[in-house]
Amino acid sequence: MDEHTELDWNWEFYEELVEDVDENKNIIQCIACGKCVGDCPAAKVSTFNSRKIIKKVLRGDKSVLKDSDIWHCYLCERCKRVCPKENINIPMLIINLRNESFKRGYGPRYNDLRKYVEMSERYLTRGTVLEEPLGEGLPQERIDELNTICDFARIKYVFKASKEKQKSKRKKSERKL
Repeated sequence: MDEHTELDWNWEFYEELVEDVDENKNIIQCIACGKCVGDCPAAKVSTFNSRKIIKKVLRGDKSVLKDSDIWHCYLCERCKRVCPKENINIPMLIINLRNESFKRGYGPRYNDLRKYVEMSERYLTRGTVLEEPLGEGLPQERIDELNTICDFARIKYVFKASKEKQKSKRKKSERKL
């Protein structure tokens, strides 16, 4: 990553995350090449930056649990596929950070959740978040997690209400014609 002394790092938080999910130990191999961010659809439409998240974790900066960024990730695993290092699983780290965020009473702020919902809705309804398609579909495991988050946040209710509102607007505009 960047040039730092041993004093810049605090391994406690990293060790907590590794204790929860053994696979997180591999983030220490990150060389900050930027491939994960460059290929990330969430980074193209939000402030999501997996390199910054990894850096915060390795420095022991628990403020990452309050950051909006952990809620902007689609868990599409593009970062995992393009990473030149083996076994760095950023989506697993994000899931772990989201769980820790909830455990400590943070969770997403309304605006973060709204943006995540909008991005997820576009992905789930159109198969894309951006004009450029994401390639292959999400693994069923990720779709299930999105559905769980949507259920928890009553997002399906929001989608339904949004669709009802759109139908109502269309009917009104058709009557005017």
